Amino acid sequence: MHAPSPARDSKETSWDLPAVPEAVAAARRLVREALAVWGLSALADDLTVVVSEVVTNTIVHAKSAVTLSLHRQGRSVRGEVADRSLVLPTPLPAGPDEEHGRGLAIVAAYSERWGIDPTPDGKIVWFVCEGRQAP
Repeated sequence: MHAPSPARDSKETSWDLPAVPEAVAAARRLVREALAVWGLSALADDLTVVVSEVVTNTIVHAKSAVTLSLHRQGRSVRGEVADRSLVLPTPLPAGPDEEHGRGLAIVAAYSERWGIDPTPDGKIVWFVCEGRQAP
């Protein structure tokens, strides 16, 4: 599951990933590589957490291959995970001892904004992580 990193001057990149657990680690690696090329490694920790949650949710709940896309917007990156399921994700209540149910709360906590856009053949879960200006 290796794909080329984007060119430094490119503004977007995308990868098709299969619906297998190994795709989550591949997605994290691809995101870190793309951010390094773009000089945005400061976003890597937050963005990989969000990508891990969304790709995992897609594989577990939508049972669908995904297309992961990153769009560079200045010091910010918009990520998109597209799948082929028409079922929209919904937040689940999670008690302190629950192992599941926190994915969308994590997405909200680690991104500045996020949302879900239905498409004719599935949906896109998108999220934006913003770079901070150095003092």
